[in-house]
Formats: sequence, structure tokens, C-alpha cells
Amino acid sequence: MQNGKEYPATHSMSTAWYMVDEDGNVGIMDFNENGPVPWLADPETCVECLTLWYCDYEDDTYLGINLSDDQIDELIEDPHSPENYDFWGDDSIIQIDLKQEEIFLKLAEDKCFEIKICISKSRGLYMIDEYECDDSNDTAKECSVYDFLIDNKIITKVYRRKEFWMNEEWDEENKKVIYTKNFSSAPYYLYHQPYWPEYLPKCMNTPKNPVKFDQLPPELQKLTLKIPAKFGEDKTFQIDRWHPCDTHGDNKYILFEGCEYTHHWSGDAYRRDIFISPNDFINYCSQKKRYECVECSSCCHTCLIGRYTHEPTVIVVKNLFDTDISFLLSSDIIHRHCIELPYLPKIPIQIPVETHDKSDSKYKTNISAAEIKERINRDLLKELFQKNYQWLEETILRFNPHVIILSDQIIDIIGSVFQIDHEQIEIGGLRFPLCLISKVEENRSEIERLAQQAYRGKNIPYSIPMKEMEQIKKELGILANQKIGHD
Repeated sequence: MQNGKEYPATHSMSTAWYMVDEDGNVGIMDFNENGPVPWLADPETCVECLTLWYCDYEDDTYLGINLSDDQIDELIEDPHSPENYDFWGDDSIIQIDLKQEEIFLKLAEDKCFEIKICISKSRGLYMIDEYECDDSNDTAKECSVYDFLIDNKIITKVYRRKEFWMNEEWDEENKKVIYTKNFSSAPYYLYHQPYWPEYLPKCMNTPKNPVKFDQLPPELQKLTLKIPAKFGEDKTFQIDRWHPCDTHGDNKYILFEGCEYTHHWSGDAYRRDIFISPNDFINYCSQKKRYECVECSSCCHTCLIGRYTHEPTVIVVKNLFDTDISFLLSSDIIHRHCIELPYLPKIPIQIPVETHDKSDSKYKTNISAAEIKERINRDLLKELFQKNYQWLEETILRFNPHVIILSDQIIDIIGSVFQIDHEQIEIGGLRFPLCLISKVEENRSEIERLAQQAYRGKNIPYSIPMKEMEQIKKELGILANQKIGHD
């Protein structure tokens, strides 16, 4: 373990996200640069942005939380007179005289200023945008509307939103992580993921008045990660055990059971980082010599895989050029229980090499569907699938879904290998109910019923102890640090 935070960063910034445990308690995870980040997490948020409200910065909308007075009091501080303009800031929360509420709301309706969110109507607590007043870019200090609100004692107090700062340092002498924070209480279970991802998150706050799941609006409930644990009893856990995440270790991984396992910088086990690995396809690719690929991972176009659960009961097989098909499914139940697979995880077509120098003629971060279609036609894609269908077959059999949803555009390609009849598809000797994407809406209730059936696929371990992994490598006859693939 090094003294300074010098490990290569998995992610370039901190973030935070909501969680809920089996007892309905809401927690917030504070993430410090390295480690797993759930797909649902907003990379531009922080703990403070989640305590009183949630802001969707894409459309600049705020979602409020139905907090009790006791919970609000733990989240705001430093009441000041509104005349003290030096106290105003981006996190200012005003309290109004409820007897003059009608005047206050009329001024907001007339666009004299913007109410971002009402924190408590009964207490007259609002967050307003002090940079949006009287159709100008003046701040509150320079705005006549605010003078009116203050002079007439419509605004009675100004509060600050509390900060919830958490950090950690490495204690070299005692070889452990020392955690620090700047607050004494909060109405949420607050967890902090240290910079070193081999260490699990630590519970930094146990609330006296915990926020409950039903206090969140429906829109936030959809973004809240469900944890099969109890925050009060389970003091630590790793989020990617249950939810698909973006995460990387030291780039030395073992490919096993179609997943990538990484041994992080310390620890006594390999942790599953990539749940469905396109690199599992490398040894199937019959076109490597034809396309002169040195390594598929650097010379082939990788198609998008969507992972929304670790125990899928629905598998969507999509066209290689589809990216976001969520609008076609339009069902949260289906989404929460599905994975999306391209019928080929990689297309063996030479793509430009990515460089850090944007002036370099080779600079390229991706390749468009249009460019791929120009270089590789549909007949060749069908030929590639017929030669390399085992990746899709083995992945489907691994999860053994209750229903398969198939893109309409590829039914002829899939049907050239697997038997399709009477709304069923046979794969590896097993028959699965089949529905085309175009028919999802009319069959939604049945698909949702099947989606909520118990998972019946293979139990893929989250972590593999070092000794067990060494035995796995020995049994497969591979060398240490060599990637495990298919024969």
C-alpha cells in the first residue's frame, strides 16, 4: 500500500448515489474516484446534492424529498438575517413569512425570480435562484425584487445547506485506512468508498431519524439501488455485487465463465469486474487472419452490451448497430430484469487507433454504424454469425432466461442458425419463449410476468479466493496472469 493516492484512477471524479435497504432505509454512497460506479449513478453529483433534493442537470429540474421537520433540521444550518448579502450563495435556502406567501408565489409566477424547489411548504422553506431575478443576471444583492422581499419582511431568514465532507488517509505505521468527516449527524445512512478500491465502503453515519424509501418521489425511487442487506447490521458491502457497474482494476484480469475477474492492488481474492465480457469472443473469431487483427480487443469494433441486472430473466438480442433500445421496451419491470446482447460482441473490422493527440490523423474514439455498414455488408455479418454463434449460445444458456426478445431486423440472421417457430426459439437443445421487439407492447403483461420469475441461470461468483483461482488456472493448464478463455 502506498502512502499517497497515486494509483491510476478508475474514474476521474467523485460522485454519489441513492440506495435503499431491506427495511426501506435510504442510504447515500459517497464515491472517491476509484472503484465500481453503478450505471444508474449520475457522474456529476455529490452527497450534498442528494440530501434535500435531486437535480437532473440535463433538463435543470429539481425533485423534492418529503422530509420531516427533524430531518430538515439535520440538513440546514446557520440561520441569518436576509439583509446580510455576504451570506447568500448557491446553496442558500430562504424562509418566508407564511402570511405573505401569496405575494411571494405571485412574484415567482411573474418571473421576477425562480423557485428551484420547495423544501417545506408548512415552514415556508424554499431554494431560489439568486442569479435569476427580474429578467436580469443580477445577483440578489443587486436586485430590486429582493429588496422588496426583504424590506417587506417576506423573506425572514436565510439558511445554508449543510456540507457532508468525508475523506480518508492511509496510516502507514498501522497499515490501515483512517476515515474523517466534518459532520455529527444526518438523516441518511452515509457510506464512503475510499480511494483504494480493494477496501470496502465504510458506514460514516447511522441516523436517528432515517429517511425512508416512501419519502422519495416516484422518479427518485426508480433511480434508487435496492440493496439486499440491512444498513444497521451490514456495515459494509460492495455495490457491484448486486448492480452492474463500470469498474476497472489494474488491467490484469482473468477471463472465466464469460466474466473478467481482477485482482486489485491488494486483497486475497479476484473480484468480478466485467459481468459479460466481449473478450470472451476472441477465441471464437474465425476471421482474425482474414482481417489481419493482432488482438481483437484493439482492432475490432466492440458492440454495446447492456447489463441491468446480475440475474437476468429476460435477454434482448439486438441488432449490432442498436445503442439505446430502452424506448422500445418502455417497461421498468422488463428493464430491471434484462440484459441486452448483440448477436456478435465484436465485428472484426479494422478501426482507427485511438491516440491522445487530437491532431494526429489516427485519432479516433469510436466508429459509427454508417462507417461499419460501408465496410462490411449484411451477407458477411450473417456468415460471421454462422461461424461464431457459440458466444451468443453459451451466454444465453449461462443465464437460461424465461423469455428472449429479438430485434425484428435480425430474425433472418438468428434464424439461419437457431430454429424459430410458433413464437419459440431453440438454442442448445432448450426452447425459449420468443417475442419480437415490435410485439413487446402487445405482449407486455406476459413478458413482465416471465421477467419476475425466479432466476434459473448459473450462479456466477462475485469473488474467487486466490487459492481457488490458482487451482482453476492449474486445472485449465494455464500460466499465472494468463487470461482464461475458451478452448
